[in-house]
Amino acid sequence: MSKSKLKTPRFRQANPRDRDALEQMIIAYYIFDNQTVEKSKIKSSLDIALKENPHVMIWIIEVDNEIAGYFALAIGFTIEAGGKDGFLDELFLKEKYRDKGIGRAAVKFALDICPTMGIRRLSLEVETHNLRAKRLYQDIGFFTHDRILTVSYTHLTLPTKA
Repeated sequence: MSKSKLKTPRFRQANPRDRDALEQMIIAYYIFDNQTVEKSKIKSSLDIALKENPHVMIWIIEVDNEIAGYFALAIGFTIEAGGKDGFLDELFLKEKYRDKGIGRAAVKFALDICPTMGIRRLSLEVETHNLRAKRLYQDIGFFTHDRILTVSYTHLTLPTKA
């Protein structure tokens, strides 16, 4: 952590009024992380996540009553872990809030709320080029698993609405 003073973050579940701020931050995150920005996917994801949903929660990170960032927590199931598992899908902080311990506090908050939700394991992914995030996650206790994460989009196209 740099010499910047730790600001005490506050965490609250996102609601539909946060939609515009979330869209802006998600786009900024994707640009920062060298990902393709597909506004239609952002829209459909927020349509799902901002309703009461037992499978996903987006948390707003606030510092001094300003939105500093967000993280998304997806809830799944795995026999290996003995039940529910969580996936810290995205964690983003606006630039002026980085290097102040807020990201660390957000990950610790996510870890702390998991048992209250019956989540037995929390996973996350990080881009190989994001060395700062990799160090943070390793310092907190996350480790690289020997398995390889594989993804398929091509076979999972949703039917179009008539």
